[in-house]
Amino acid sequence: MASVAQGASGSPPGGLDSLVNLRRLLPPLLSLVLVLGAPTSAAAQDAAVAFEHDQPTAWGESVYLLGDLPTLGAGDPTRALRMVPDGRGRWRLEVALPPGASYRYTYLLRHNDPRRAGERANARRVAPILGTLAPGAPPAPTRARLTYYSGWRGGWARVHDADATREVPLRDAGPGRHPGERRWTADLPRADGEVAFDLHDGAGDGDRPAGGDLYRTGFSACTLADGQLYQGDRAPGELAARPGGRLERVARFPSTNLGNARPVWVYLPRGYDRAARRYPVAYVHDGQNLFDPGALFGGWRLDETLDRLIAAGRLPEVIVVGVGNTRRRMDEYAPDPDGGQASRYGAFLSDELKPWVDAAYRTRAGPEHTALVGSSLGGIASLYLGWTRPEVFGRVASLSGSYWLRSWIERPGPAPPGLRVWLDSGDQGPTADGLEGTLFARDQLLRRGFVLGDDLAHTVARGGRHDEASWRQRVGDALRYLFGP
Repeated sequence: MASVAQGASGSPPGGLDSLVNLRRLLPPLLSLVLVLGAPTSAAAQDAAVAFEHDQPTAWGESVYLLGDLPTLGAGDPTRALRMVPDGRGRWRLEVALPPGASYRYTYLLRHNDPRRAGERANARRVAPILGTLAPGAPPAPTRARLTYYSGWRGGWARVHDADATREVPLRDAGPGRHPGERRWTADLPRADGEVAFDLHDGAGDGDRPAGGDLYRTGFSACTLADGQLYQGDRAPGELAARPGGRLERVARFPSTNLGNARPVWVYLPRGYDRAARRYPVAYVHDGQNLFDPGALFGGWRLDETLDRLIAAGRLPEVIVVGVGNTRRRMDEYAPDPDGGQASRYGAFLSDELKPWVDAAYRTRAGPEHTALVGSSLGGIASLYLGWTRPEVFGRVASLSGSYWLRSWIERPGPAPPGLRVWLDSGDQGPTADGLEGTLFARDQLLRRGFVLGDDLAHTVARGGRHDEASWRQRVGDALRYLFGP
């Protein structure tokens, strides 16, 4: 990953009028290619840019980076990125940007009070607006192969992007699943990101997803059948017989390491019973709250989120293992340096549960295909176990992590190679959903070489609270970051 430093110091402050919309203030920029509507992947961003700024601050203030790219806040001061202080007046932040992208940026002072986090007026510009290019060449345009099952006698895929709408003819590739249906293919122009398209037969009949939006996917090859998108070029026998996934449940999965037993739920994606392929796996804590709509505070309804994202082509088919908690939840989830026994719980996951899952189901067993996901105490447990067992768990999502437990996160040790981490919180409630603790954890990772937008994603959900309803809204984005196209 290329790296370049951008810096500014001793520069004059500016008024808030220039912060209302940084895009509007600036001359037109080059067209930028990004993954739309989702955290971008490391494959799409390979230019790590280090920003530095010297700035004295008062108590409770921090320096923030704001730019016109979505990755840099898109000109909205409430989405600006807090920088990391070195204790001597210098603030630094490394962010992955699209190679070759033209962008403008500046530095702000904002007060850290969570009650003011959503105020656009809580910002004072302390540097000029600068412009430059991210290192590297813009990615060359590519094509996404579409396979389409339809009873049409011909037709076109209509590709929509910021510059134009393009018609691509469908090519007859042979019989479909039943008499009267054909299998069509087309190569859709795409840049490094999602391709948005719909289809029509030229005689007034069209195909759009429910709700009238466009089909959108980041897969380099996809199949569309019955309104659902699939990753890759799927033969008729590989298409799902039912639109959603299914659940299996083990009432009592015993653990020798922990000396207890717990329920385990396994979500199998829609195509599991039809295709002999292997799937990545996410192990999610507090399994009792994940799938049952009658669970505490309505639960996560995670199966609904998975079905929706997979059918829309926004998430690859993935197996999710819901790991039930026990009366010893606090001990099992808290890191060892904080007085807990998370290492024993981790041994249960890696040495007992995971081998059974890998033997019973068609999984992709490597760490790059294995995630830990959790909220609150489950959030800090996920990061702790990913950090201490990276040879097993290479993907981590920590939602509203309990980073008020400080003993481990203050001294986490060297960063394990290859780990990919999602951190988030809300900003509402008595403790603002642990916003400051999550930022502290983020800074600890950044100081150890993680790069925002590459192997680390951090987001603040404005209005989010420490509850199932908020985690239900955010878990889809977290999974897309860990496993997305």
